[in-house]
Amino acid sequence: MRASKQRFLSIAYPIALLIACCSLASVQASTVLQMSFTEVVGSSELVFEGRVIHRESRRAVDGSIHTFVTFQISEIVKGAFASDTIELRFLGGQVGSRGLQVSDMQMPELGETGIYFVETLRDFQVNPLVGWAQGHYLIEELGNGDTVVTTVNHEPIDSVEAAASAAMTMPQTIISKGVAQGVTLRRGLASNASRGLSAGQFKASILEIVELSQ
Repeated sequence: MRASKQRFLSIAYPIALLIACCSLASVQASTVLQMSFTEVVGSSELVFEGRVIHRESRRAVDGSIHTFVTFQISEIVKGAFASDTIELRFLGGQVGSRGLQVSDMQMPELGETGIYFVETLRDFQVNPLVGWAQGHYLIEELGNGDTVVTTVNHEPIDSVEAAASAAMTMPQTIISKGVAQGVTLRRGLASNASRGLSAGQFKASILEIVELSQ
């Protein structure tokens, strides 16, 4: 089993057990372990650039609530997908008066554009993005028409380590704070992202890691 899936399943099953007891609640997730950016890329079946065009929460037969997010794909960076749209399912959401919120879950918002690292296209995951926020990046437009890639918290990314050394095994005690190891942030510019990696530069770093792994 891949390292990323092992990290993910360590939180998925405790949440699934809690769902049986909660019809209206905030589910406290177990810890999400930090990964290297190389691990995030390597653990992704599909990496794509796209825009969120639809988002809808629905109740399942067992009473659990899931949010279905539809993306318009503009570019496949890694992997293959036949359609130009893709729907990903996240645990949690709001349906009428009933809601379910998973702690530390940051779902893609309607209208956002970003680069998304999908772990698998076959099995259901609490969060289908590798490492949760570690596999979720936004593309923000600057005033001059250029773009900058940021974290989900709108922190511009200054650089990405694409060297083979970034694939080092992460200690199991390091807890993720939403940023993979090897991703350097440009601190203090969250409200005015005037500098940082462009979408093209960020995708080039991903491709470099893919090439190094082959």
